Order: sequence, then C-alpha cells, then structure tokens
Amino acid sequence: MIIKKIRDLTIVDIEDKELVISCDSSGAIGNKDMDVLKISPYIVGYFGAHVALCENIAYGATSITIVNTLSVEMNNTGKEIIKGIKKAAELIDIDTENVITGSTEENFPTIQTGIGVTVIGIKEKNINFKTEKEDVAVLVGLPKVGEEVLKSKSILTLDILKRLRDNDFIHEIIPIGSKGIFHEINEISKLWNLEFKLLNDNIDIYKSAGPATCAIITLKEENLKNLNIDIPVNILGRFN
Repeated sequence: MIIKKIRDLTIVDIEDKELVISCDSSGAIGNKDMDVLKISPYIVGYFGAHVALCENIAYGATSITIVNTLSVEMNNTGKEIIKGIKKAAELIDIDTENVITGSTEENFPTIQTGIGVTVIGIKEKNINFKTEKEDVAVLVGLPKVGEEVLKSKSILTLDILKRLRDNDFIHEIIPIGSKGIFHEINEISKLWNLEFKLLNDNIDIYKSAGPATCAIITLKEENLKNLNIDIPVNILGRFN
C-alpha cells in the first residue's frame, strides 16, 4: 500500500484504484451565542460538504463516504447541519442515506459551532489530469468570502464542477480556497515545471475564495467555446 499527498488530498493506492481523502472544517460560524459569523447551521453544513466534495470531484474521484464530525448537539443544530450536507451531496446524485455517517457532541452543552467534514472517494489509477504547455488557466466562478458567499450568484456549485470534470478536454481542475488564486497558480507551475503569464488584471488573484467559491481549470484555448456554464468564466493567463 502506498500513501501520498497531492495538494490538500491524501491518496491511498489500492491495487488498480486510489482512495482519495479530502476534508474541511469550520469554527465560530453558525447561530450559537459565541459564533462570530452568524448564519444558519444548514448553510454551515452545505458549504462544509461543498469544499470537501469539490476536492474529490476535481481529482476525478467518485465519493463513497461523507463523514461529519460535529462539535454540537444533534437536536437541533446537528440535524440542520446534516440537512445542509445532504443538500450538497444531492446536487451530484449521492445516495445520502447510505453514504453519510458521523458523530455529535451529546455530553456537554456547546456555545460555539464547530464542524469537520471528511470525504472518501475512489478513482481508477489510469485516469490522470495534467496541465500542459500552451494551456490557458481559466477561472470558473469568482472568489467570495464571508457574507459575500451568501449574497453571490457567481460562485461555483458542485453540479457545475461535476459537469466540468466529465469533459475530456479539461485538464486539471483546482478548487480555490483561502490561499487564493495566486497560490494555486504557483502550485500548478511548480508541479509541472511550467511558467505562467498573467493576462488578466481584473481579477483579485490574492483574495480568499472562502469555501471554494471558484476553481481554476486548465485546457487548450480552442476548447473554451465548448464550455457551457452559467457562472462567470475568465481567462487568467497561459502556461508555457
């Protein structure tokens, strides 16, 4: 058995397949007394699952288990968080009755929300994605963080991400989180020994994208016409 790290993923080689493990966590976001950002537990659960599922889908894996570790009581905060997790999973046709498992805090009262979501996926070893010379880097969605996420209609959703991953002409898909676009562009460049030329100064490439509100996709420029999605698409630059 071989275990390796690729970006934020842990990959476990098992014969001709790979187990793909991704996760996300949040704290002080919810509707409890000591939460800093006040939003519904349903939204907390939805975006927690969204981030972890994004990483799995982008790598080409099929999610087989979603684990929620909730530092809150089941009734009623935990139930609302799980509803949000199920909603995210349903966007990509996951069987939520059999795939989701988890735990809650029933011994002590909690005054602040904390959650973790771990996704385990499975992928064929012979399916690989690589950014190539002359690929363009395209941003799908826009970086949003905090309360912006709740108000924006320009953010990446799981069903859009899955449709993108199903296209053979798309090479890599990299969800963007708190480290921002610039960080992920550098990671792609280092991984494949490429240079990147920025062609767009209208996008804030240093801004946090919060709970994976956008993603970089890499592809040949002539395939841009084949993209059919209803959120913003912006060319960032080119790899050489």
